[in-house]
Amino acid sequence: MKFVGFLNEEKAEKWAREKLGLDEPPEFFRAMAAVDKNNDYVCVVVFTNFSSINIDVNIAMEGKKMTPKGTIEMFNEVFGFAFDRLHVRRVTGFTGGKNEKAKNIIEHFGFKLEGVMREAMPKGDDMFVYGFLADDFHNHAWCKGRG
Repeated sequence: MKFVGFLNEEKAEKWAREKLGLDEPPEFFRAMAAVDKNNDYVCVVVFTNFSSINIDVNIAMEGKKMTPKGTIEMFNEVFGFAFDRLHVRRVTGFTGGKNEKAKNIIEHFGFKLEGVMREAMPKGDDMFVYGFLADDFHNHAWCKGRG
């Protein structure tokens, strides 16, 4: 797995949107990505709804292609961008309530469940809202600047 950052953002966002089952592209976004040895996407993080306090993220992954080392590198690049470069206070993540795999991954990253938006997904599923604070990142075992 190789981190490619903001390279080919439109293509990366489209891959993530298709993977997540979303119809419309956001008006403004940034997209970070990682690829495998064939340059196929294995992880894309799409940042939207930027403010001085918060950024929303959507994470699309091919879990079987992710390596532990690559996951940690992607974690540091994504959240280092949000917290250390843009200096936001928090990142908000969303996932469908029936997507247990996604909920497990986002919770493993350190996000905390903050609420449930009933029937907010396109097919009527509930949407789970998660928050991840700058302190959560800087105190996480994976944070490269820790200690």
